[in-house]
Amino acid sequence: MFVSKILISDAFEELKNELIAQFTINALRFIPKTPADEFLIEDARAVERESYIAEKDEKIIVIMANSFRIEAQNSLLKLLEEPPRNIKFLIVAPSKNLLLPTIRSRLICQKHKKIKEKKILNLDIKKLDLKMIFEFLKEHENLNKNELLEIISQLSQESLKYKTFNAYELDFFYKSYELAQLNSKAGILLSTLLLNIYTKNEK
Repeated sequence: MFVSKILISDAFEELKNELIAQFTINALRFIPKTPADEFLIEDARAVERESYIAEKDEKIIVIMANSFRIEAQNSLLKLLEEPPRNIKFLIVAPSKNLLLPTIRSRLICQKHKKIKEKKILNLDIKKLDLKMIFEFLKEHENLNKNELLEIISQLSQESLKYKTFNAYELDFFYKSYELAQLNSKAGILLSTLLLNIYTKNEK
């Protein structure tokens, strides 16, 4: 069951797609239909009209805007405090400070967690050769700490799919990850790690 809330986000389209995937389009009403630069009094009236259209199942009214007129917010107060049966509200704004304290006091406030897109490891571990290692190192010579940690993690997972490593070899993966956390150079860590995987493949 959905709980009415304020969601802090400016990723309106991403969030809209997530909501449709989670609740289906039939359970949602977006007012205005596309995210607005400013939520106006006429939008608030449209929310009120939609709220009093009876529904057998739960209906979520989604309000997305970059800013909110004070009079529009004030007109929503009673509705938010005493919503009609099966009606829930989701207010999406880039900052909670755009909303009146009276609005914020009526709803829980959360930050929207963006879906992190997992990068594909562009390396064939099974067919690893020295040329591939050289090209991979050249492509990844300027990684930041978080990117390096992710690559080491992916290399470990991919390698374990195809090879059995003894305790010493596994420990090298763990130590590489720890060294990356201590800001060791990406080139040195990755070259050593990849050469160890390459040597394992050659056996």
